[in-house]
Amino acid sequence: MKTFSARSLALCLTTFISMPMMLTGCGSKDETPEAARPAFVILARDAAGAGESFIGRVRATQRADLAFPVSGKVAEVLVESGDVVRAGQVLARLDALPFSAQATATSGDVVRAEAAFAEVQRRAERLEVARKADAVSPGETTAMAAELAAANATLRNARAQRDLAGWSQQQAVLRAPFAGFVAARNIEAGQAIGPGVPAIAVDGAGRELLVVVPGDIALKSGEEVRLRNGKSELVSRVLRVDGRLDVSGVRTAYLSVPDNATVGSTWSVAIKQGKSDASVVVQIPLRAVIPAATSGRGQVLRLARDGRTTVLTDVRLGELHGEWIDVTHGLAVGERVVVAGAKAIRPGTIVEPIPFQPGAQP
Repeated sequence: MKTFSARSLALCLTTFISMPMMLTGCGSKDETPEAARPAFVILARDAAGAGESFIGRVRATQRADLAFPVSGKVAEVLVESGDVVRAGQVLARLDALPFSAQATATSGDVVRAEAAFAEVQRRAERLEVARKADAVSPGETTAMAAELAAANATLRNARAQRDLAGWSQQQAVLRAPFAGFVAARNIEAGQAIGPGVPAIAVDGAGRELLVVVPGDIALKSGEEVRLRNGKSELVSRVLRVDGRLDVSGVRTAYLSVPDNATVGSTWSVAIKQGKSDASVVVQIPLRAVIPAATSGRGQVLRLARDGRTTVLTDVRLGELHGEWIDVTHGLAVGERVVVAGAKAIRPGTIVEPIPFQPGAQP
């Protein structure tokens, strides 16, 4: 039987007692895992299907820009911008006194011209009886015919002036051509206004979106496009496209929008334009790119396969399309990249991905 000395026994007891302390000390060295850092990320998209974005403005399909066809002084304006109006409703009037005076004067001219013409006509009839009896000379007959023609011309002119005065009197009142609402009011009472000067604009039924696009973008009637207004997104179609380019090399396209779209509101228009080459090009927001010293190159912070670990990746850059830029090498469609703040995140950092919506401010 093996025996222990007092010294050996004390050493064993000391070792046994100190073991929990050693284990406790080892456990205290374990570090708490670092919390994942939130990061806005977005999918790299296919540039061929992304197209380009433009801003369009909604207007009424049925719209009338009203103006007085005569000159005058504005007597009263009966509507304000935004007022709902019905067809035929009076919107504004010019001072009627000058038109009334002109109508009265021209009516008097007609009465006098009619009396003068009747007198000449009676004399012509008497002269005709005398001519048949060979009691007048050919010169008298010729002179009477000329006088009768002049009196008739004077009468026609007086009647034309009377009709013009009546028309002007009617045109001194501006009426709504259809039911709708007042889109713009450009006149005030007491203002002198000339013919054709825009006075009041009325918007009626129907809505359409006007967007100006470069001339090299081929749009056709019926083509599908996507619209975005705030959080609302919908599919639209091209109604028509201006055939001619303006001096700036652009043309206007007209797109369908819901009838309840607010006139004057703006919508983002995404137009797909396929690329002619077969190379796969992806697009990412420009803010996701870390610039490099070499032109046409940069870096992005993408997520690894685990979807949480960041990896710094060299990329080759292409054309810029607004807030998006082409990446011709280094990324694949569908890979997730950090949108903003990539410089402050070290490669290998664990992040909590937050989907980024284009147009938001991360």
